Parts: sequence; structure tokens; C-alpha cells
Amino acid sequence: MWRDGVEHELALIRENYSMLHAEADAERASALEWTIVLLILFEIGMALLGH
Repeated sequence: MWRDGVEHELALIRENYSMLHAEADAERASALEWTIVLLILFEIGMALLGH
């Protein structure tokens, strides 16, 4: 009986971890995308200025 409670709690912890991990991955992907966009804009700006 107590084992079911422990297994339920572990399942909840695993689910929370998965959600937080997915959220962290999405944040990193978003940061990477913005970095790439900024680098491309920087390169275009440098090309237009002739450097």
C-alpha cells in the first residue's frame, strides 16, 4: 500500500522533471536562435559599411 504512494510520488517527480527539462531546452533553443539572428544582422551591417 505505501509502495503505491511512493511510486505515485516518483511518477509525479519524473513528470515535473520532464516538463522542466523541456522548458529549459526550449529556452536554450530560443536563445540560440536569437544569437544566430543577431550575428546574421551584424554580418549584413558590416557588409553594408564595407568592413
